[in-house]
Amino acid sequence: MKKRITTSSWDAVLNTDVCDEYNNADLTLTLKMGFKQINPSGGAASGTYHDYGSPSKTARKIIRWTPTEWAKWKSHFVRSAKKFWHGKFWLINNFSEFEFERGGVKYLPNVWCKFNLIGGDASAGTYHHVIEVVRLHRSETWFGSHSRLYDSLDTRLTRKGTNSKGNAIMQRAHVHEVGHLLGLGHVDIGKPHCPSTGNTNSAPCYGVADTDKLSVMGQGMQLRAQHANPWRRAMKKITGKGNIGSQLDWSPRKTRHYPRTKAEVAANQHVTSRPKR
Repeated sequence: MKKRITTSSWDAVLNTDVCDEYNNADLTLTLKMGFKQINPSGGAASGTYHDYGSPSKTARKIIRWTPTEWAKWKSHFVRSAKKFWHGKFWLINNFSEFEFERGGVKYLPNVWCKFNLIGGDASAGTYHHVIEVVRLHRSETWFGSHSRLYDSLDTRLTRKGTNSKGNAIMQRAHVHEVGHLLGLGHVDIGKPHCPSTGNTNSAPCYGVADTDKLSVMGQGMQLRAQHANPWRRAMKKITGKGNIGSQLDWSPRKTRHYPRTKAEVAANQHVTSRPKR
């Protein structure tokens, strides 16, 4: 069985046909991104563009995209972002959904979270999100990006901050931005120093404590269980069951959890090593 849903931000497909004693259901979120070049005005080889696309911000030197560099950047963006988010979470099935039988034994599959990223020229397709991209001059090391404006350095590992000991915290900005497109907010949203009703792009929202700064939705590259929430929301939409505010529903794990027998479910036993069946 395959169930599909579409949203303005992503599409999802739940596939239970792959289920057996050792394999869970697959839930694939597909994100379609259209990229649009920002080049120097008037066809010039070089020029400037303002941080965040705002005339009141600092102007940075940019150069014209070449077909080769444009194709290379798009390919690297899609390949590396997909690798970062794909297959990193499993959701524990606590609703007796998708039960199946093999050899007279009934099993309950969990859900493996997959990710597919499709990227192309904005003018040549239909996408969930359209992103403008500037190509920075080699003298520039930083550019003010936002959720709809990227730069050519966003796929590179760049220092975003420091921890309490003064050590650099590094991040590839594009995987952080893809997290936003999936529906994730900054790591400290909802804390006193980053109220959800305030400016959630302010510096404290990227983390104050070291552990929060290191999150991919902070200043670092670490994935946390809560980053599975886009897949949890998809399961709620598909099944009509679950409360995303409760970690007991479609509970996320970062290690593989195999399908369980009815007896294992009743005993609240989780199977994390390949069982002999």
